[in-house]
Amino acid sequence: MTTDVLQQIVKSYGIRQPVITYLRHSENRTYRVEDLDGHKYLLRIHRPVKDSMAGLQHTYEGLLGELEMLEKLAAKSRQKIQSPLRQLNGNLIHVMEYEGKQLNSSMLTWLEGRDIQREDVASIEMAKKLGAQIAELHAFFRTYKSAGLQHRPSQDIAYNERMVHTVRQGIEKGLFAADDIDTIDETIQLINSRLHKLGITAETWGLIHGDLGVGNTIIDDTGEASFIDFGFFGTGYYLTDVAMGTFMFPSGHRDAFMESYYDYLGVQPYDLELIEGFMLVAIIGFYAFELGNEAFHDWMRERMPKLCADYCRPYLLGERIFYKF
Repeated sequence: MTTDVLQQIVKSYGIRQPVITYLRHSENRTYRVEDLDGHKYLLRIHRPVKDSMAGLQHTYEGLLGELEMLEKLAAKSRQKIQSPLRQLNGNLIHVMEYEGKQLNSSMLTWLEGRDIQREDVASIEMAKKLGAQIAELHAFFRTYKSAGLQHRPSQDIAYNERMVHTVRQGIEKGLFAADDIDTIDETIQLINSRLHKLGITAETWGLIHGDLGVGNTIIDDTGEASFIDFGFFGTGYYLTDVAMGTFMFPSGHRDAFMESYYDYLGVQPYDLELIEGFMLVAIIGFYAFELGNEAFHDWMRERMPKLCADYCRPYLLGERIFYKF
């Protein structure tokens, strides 16, 4: 993308003479923008590096839903949240024609920090802190009223079924053995049967971040953690975020993490079987999402047999895997 195009986008947000630095291209093409006064922003060009990674979150309506939510969240939350900027015309999204297609772009405030690392979550205090932070986020989501959620991702039972269909394509690519994918299929069917019993209620289902983890949690110099990248924000089971959050901590801290989460909300914890199921869904979802990304193929080819042997098959036999990850 040319400098002139980037300058045109940034100018629409009222930023003059910016210094624009390319960051990376994955789900979006991202840039750091710094103005003359030293204020920093995040520019996102909403076109994924692979067409297979595109989803509702990249459409104009889907992106607008994310930005409107972030604007409200940043205004109400005690946590540090990347707030969206509005253009000089008042719009949240910059739209232009580029290479024959509509190109959507957005700007967020910049949060200083780095990806949270294993050493940052080695203390039980951090487990308790992040458990409460996820609970606080869910408390906001429980009160937030959003129109147009049909334009946002939804991690429901049908989503789990689509995951199986996607990863099964890895057999033809020579990535996975048919027996392993049959195990994945059986695992998802068991999880979905338990979700049917759980049901869709105000206590189980609502709005979620949808992609929590070490890659979307940053920590600053003061030790304050923040959640970023709400690209998969949408409807889903609250346990999706809880299960993803557990992966950030050593197994010995996971009980404290969950206790902090449930204490904040004042609700009873769920059975570990359900949380374990959501942990497996999160892992399988990563395989499905990155299946078209050749950079992960060797990793997937090596790790799929271990996933099935060490986690999925024991789960199917009723063994506890929560403390084995």
